[in-house]
Amino acid sequence: MDFEIRKVRKAHGPMKLRREREEYFRLVRQGYNNKEASRLVGVNERTGREWRNGRSDPDRFRAPAQQGQAPVAMSSGRYLRDDERLHIADRLREKATIRA
Repeated sequence: MDFEIRKVRKAHGPMKLRREREEYFRLVRQGYNNKEASRLVGVNERTGREWRNGRSDPDRFRAPAQQGQAPVAMSSGRYLRDDERLHIADRLREKATIRA
């Protein structure tokens, strides 16, 4: 095998791991599983999985959250409002009947 794991193990920034990726896919085509192929190439198992399946995390490059007021939720007729919940709790505490 003529492939060698890179000597400098620090993050390369914008430099891509093209040779490692090509070697990873060659090993997978030969029948190696993700764990073995990733170890032989010198990358993390997660990196190998992302290379094979593509990145699946939609929040990975999400824009920063907007600061300001929280949006007011529109209430539907399905759920009770807070004042209705408080009224029911008060009536239960008073042990009042439903029809009273």
